[in-house]
Amino acid sequence: MKPYIKLNQDRWNNVKNTYTEPLTHEELEEARKHPISVALTIGKKVPQEWFEIANGKKILGLACGGGQQGPVFAAKGYDVTIMDFSTSQLQRDEMVAEREGLTITTVQGDLTKPFPFEDETFDIVFNPVSNVYIKDLENMYKEAARVLKKGGLLMVGFMNPWIYMYDADVVWDQPDEELLLQFSLPFNSKELEKEGKITINPEYGYEFSHTLESQIRGQLKNGLAMIDFYESCDQRNRLSRYGNDYIATLCVKL
Repeated sequence: MKPYIKLNQDRWNNVKNTYTEPLTHEELEEARKHPISVALTIGKKVPQEWFEIANGKKILGLACGGGQQGPVFAAKGYDVTIMDFSTSQLQRDEMVAEREGLTITTVQGDLTKPFPFEDETFDIVFNPVSNVYIKDLENMYKEAARVLKKGGLLMVGFMNPWIYMYDADVVWDQPDEELLLQFSLPFNSKELEKEGKITINPEYGYEFSHTLESQIRGQLKNGLAMIDFYESCDQRNRLSRYGNDYIATLCVKL
């Protein structure tokens, strides 16, 4: 069996979904006309003031490929680097950049390995929901803090862990089935598969919930101070009736 991280990489290299559709020329032209509007989570845009307090415009889009956020940043005058494990996602950024005459640096990299950048390189690290696809967050937060300049900002979106207590098939595809608590936290699809409790669809890959301690303290213990956060909701699934399924945090490097 392939290691889970390779299976997840293959998934993003081959899948087609909302997050693999690059911006059209018309969408990017519309984005140019308005204040910057990008998302860390489903259901809410990042507050304008998060970008207004940044000390500079050198930004790392971390696990942020797909030809969506990167081109918006570039069109707004940011010095953009996109790091992603998926070559297909990086190619979408490259395609939009070439089509629109933008400059975007793309780097293939793994959230579980040392990042290929010097210390204190970026003013902003922007990480939309993605750490659900890695088992351990320690390296990600350590490396994100390392490559940030002092006073730099880390913007992260992640899943609220409570959603993983329910069967995703029932949540999304079986509206007539009763929602029942099924899994304990932290959710680890690799272990559940090994125990025969779930079957992994390669189209979706392996997912892992993380405790709020590992998400939030994982940032704080690496020399970052949280200065803002928000929650948001994905109205497409049934759980949104009961609570917010996403969290986004803003931290500054001390």
